[in-house]
Formats: sequence, structure tokens, C-alpha cells
Amino acid sequence: MRKYKAIIADDQMPVLQYLQAKIAWHELGIELLSLCSDGEEAWEACRSIQPHILITDIGMPLMSGLELIEKARASNPELKAVILSCHEEFHYAQRAVKLNVKDYILKESMNEQQLHDILQRLVQELHQEQDMQAKHMKLQHMVSEGLSTLRTSYIRALVEHPLWDEEEWLQRAHNIGIDVQAGKQYELVTCLLDGYEELEVRFGGARQLQYVIENALQELISQYGYIVLALNEHTYYVLCGYTPSLKVNRWDVIVDQMKDVQAALRQHMKINTSYVISEPLYRLIDLKKQLHRLSDTQLQHFYGGVGSLQKFNVIQTSSLELFAHYSEAVDDCMRAIQGSEAVSIEHVVDKWRMHLAQQKYPIDRIRSWIMKIVTELEMKYSAMQHFLANSYVESVQKRIYSIHTLEELCSWLVQFLDLKMRGFHQHSDLSVRKEIAEAKRYITNHLHEKISMDEMARSLNFNSTHFSRVFKKETGETFVEYVTREKMEKAKELLDRTAESIERIAQQLGYDNSSYFNKCFRVYAGLSANEYRKRFN
Repeated sequence: MRKYKAIIADDQMPVLQYLQAKIAWHELGIELLSLCSDGEEAWEACRSIQPHILITDIGMPLMSGLELIEKARASNPELKAVILSCHEEFHYAQRAVKLNVKDYILKESMNEQQLHDILQRLVQELHQEQDMQAKHMKLQHMVSEGLSTLRTSYIRALVEHPLWDEEEWLQRAHNIGIDVQAGKQYELVTCLLDGYEELEVRFGGARQLQYVIENALQELISQYGYIVLALNEHTYYVLCGYTPSLKVNRWDVIVDQMKDVQAALRQHMKINTSYVISEPLYRLIDLKKQLHRLSDTQLQHFYGGVGSLQKFNVIQTSSLELFAHYSEAVDDCMRAIQGSEAVSIEHVVDKWRMHLAQQKYPIDRIRSWIMKIVTELEMKYSAMQHFLANSYVESVQKRIYSIHTLEELCSWLVQFLDLKMRGFHQHSDLSVRKEIAEAKRYITNHLHEKISMDEMARSLNFNSTHFSRVFKKETGETFVEYVTREKMEKAKELLDRTAESIERIAQQLGYDNSSYFNKCFRVYAGLSANEYRKRFN
């Protein structure tokens, strides 16, 4: 049930008490929130409560009832007012009519039913007005959404289709409120959302997010007479039109305006945005050319970072091979994961961030490179090293490709590596004895040699039998199984990341006979080394 707020103002306490006690306020759907004994008190209550209904005496100290109604209506035009009056004040009725007060009750003849009927009618009027307002807002929403859809379709068509008849395109633009006039200059500001994936979740989906962003932008820039155009849920344009003037630097003006918009979105909606401002545009063909440069704008945003505001500039991407640095990057990440301090992870990521920023590789090449690094690290440090679900790979890929700045991508990579580091040390710290840890380190550093359990036991001052039993207890594997697994994992790595021959890889892992190496590899991996390499490729 809808509730409406009411205030009563009268300088006679018995009248206040009578009205409070005799009217079935709750049944009418009214909350009686304040009883005021003078006009000034009632005015303060109106300002703070913003009531739907005001019942007031006319003759009160400090401020009359008519003055109270006039002031309250100025701040709340939809206010319903009921006047209480004595016979000698009836000449005030004429002024009450001018204030559009329909209900004028004489105190001498006032009764419960009369008041109940009046209040019931006022509640019905409020219901109808609210319903009409809701319908009007819904209609406005539909019109706004329809106009937005038309503008989006127009922008996409302008990008995709040739501009044979500029006059026709100008007329189509005019019909949907986009006026590109002769004698005016325009600048196209591309607004890009930072942290899109989190925003999509927070606002309940891409469509709802687009509606919120588009309307918020339009409200913020309407004071400048600019137009908002939504290309999709990620990308929005602000078309800034102005008359050229030598006295005004329009670049500075637009930069200041976009800074204000950016600050308002951040402060009131917790939305971070970045902006790229075009060169001046003079004709529709200039607008079309600028829209065609969306990929350049996205590249500029990628390297500009979160919250950037830049002048449009074409970035030349590097033709150098990024994957030439793949092995080095993986090794750096592995050392960071096996280190003891998170700062080493940040150092590694920052090293590669600086390299990527300096070289300006294409965005998708960087995403692919990071995706391959993450997949290899996940396979190496996951609890299920021999099985990586497709759903996991897809979810990581979706996350990486949803990030639109290098800064955010590197922040995500730090979090990923930190998670792997924590898992690695939790696993390593599960009661691994110092001697076993030392043996494992020795094995890792001497995979290129033949490793004898007897020699290892002697070097650690262990009896061979005791060492074998302790090693199996701490690792879950026999010494020979552990060494073989480490060598086979290293073999996989070399097969994946180098073009070395099978014979050469066997020698590098301490095998004199490549046939025996192949036999061991097949037992471990379920296929020969050659088959494994071909399958990988």
C-alpha cells in the first residue's frame, strides 16, 4: 500500500489533538508526521519532510497559513493543501482560491466524516497523479531508448556504408537530433569505460549498463549543448559543436568540461572513464573518418591507462616479434612465484610492462602472449598438473580479453602470480624436511646429469634405505619416480619451447641413449617425444 506524508499546522492544541485522534490516518494510507503550533515551525517541517498533504489554520503566529501554503508550494508544486478557518476569516477564501486550494473547512462545522472524505479524495488524486507520472516516465524512457537505438544504428551505418549523398545523410542525422551545421566546428570525444567487467556485473548486464552510462553522460553534458552517441556498451561518443573563435581555445575548454564529467561519474557513480579528443571536424565526412579510427583510439586508451584524457594520436605499433621474449618472461614469472616476497612479482611484472609500453605491440598480440604465459604457469603450478579444463582456459581468456588497458592487465597478472606463489609455498611448506628439500633442489639443478640415489644419500649423511623411505614419505614418490618425473617435465618444456632434436634433448637430460629416453617419455606421457611435439604444434 502506498503511503503519503501529512503535516497539520494550527495554533490551537485541542484542534491538533482532535485531528490526530479522530482521523483514521493509517487506513487512509497517510502518515501524520508533524503537528505544528505556528507557521514558522510548519514551514521548517515542510522543508525537511516534503509532505504530500498540508492541513493548516489561517491565523497563526509568525506566519499565516496562506503564506505557509504559498512558500511550501514554491518548493513542492504538487502539495495538496486543506485550509481550516473560523467565520471571521472567511474573507480569506478568495486568496485561497488563487492559491488553488480547493478544500476550505470551517472549524465550527468540521466533523470526522467531512475530513475523512476530503482526505480520501486527496489520496485518490495522489494515486492518479503518481500513476500518470509513472506512465509519463515510462513513455519518456521508451522514447529516449528508441532515439538512442536510432542514433546507434546511424553511427554504425555511417561507419559501414559509403557516403554517396552527404545531404541525405545530414537529413537523416537531423531527424534524430544530430545537427552538423555549416560554419561550425566539431570535436568527437571518445569515452571509454575502465573496469568494464566489474561495471557490467554491478549494473546487471551490458544493456542496463549502456542505458545508465548514456543517460548519465547526456545529463552531464546537456549544459554544453553536446550530444551523446553510444556505439556499444563499451564505447560512447560526445559530439561537441561550437562556433570557432580566436579568443577561445576550444581544446582547453573541452578538456576542462570532460574533466568535470569524468570527476562527476567517479564521485557519484563510482565509474572510471577515459577520453580521447579528436582534431576539429568540419563536415560529415570528417566525422566518418574519425569514427573509422576506433581501433587507433582503443590502442591509445590501452597504453594511456585508467582515467587518461588524451588528444587523438595515431600510435605506430611494433613489428618486432613479442614471442621471442616468451621463454624469458616465463622464467622470470617462475622465479617470482618460487620467491618469498610479493614485491618480486611486482618487479617482474613492472619490467615487462615497461617493455610492452616502450615497444607498443598490438593489443591482441599482448593478450595472446600473456594468455600463453598464464596457461603454462597454471599447468605447472596447478594441483592438477596433467589436466587443465577447457572451461578454466576459456574463463581466463575471457577475463584477459575483457581488459582494455595495459595498466589493468598488469594488475590482473600481479594478482594471478601472487595466487600461484601462495599456492606454491603452501604446498612446499607441508612438512618437507630440510634434507628432502635440499635433495629436490639438487635434482632440479642437475637434471642434465645422471643422478644416483646412493650418492645423494651419502651427500646428505643418510643411509640409502632410510633416505629412500623418508623421501617416499615426504614426496609420495620413490626417488627414481621423482627424478624421472622432473626430467620428463623438463623434456616437455624443451619440446614445447625449443626446436632442439630429440637426441639433443635426451643428452641435455643425462640420457646416453635416445631410445631409452623415448621409452621413458612414452611411459610417462602416453606418447613418444615426436608425437608430443607434433601434437603441441
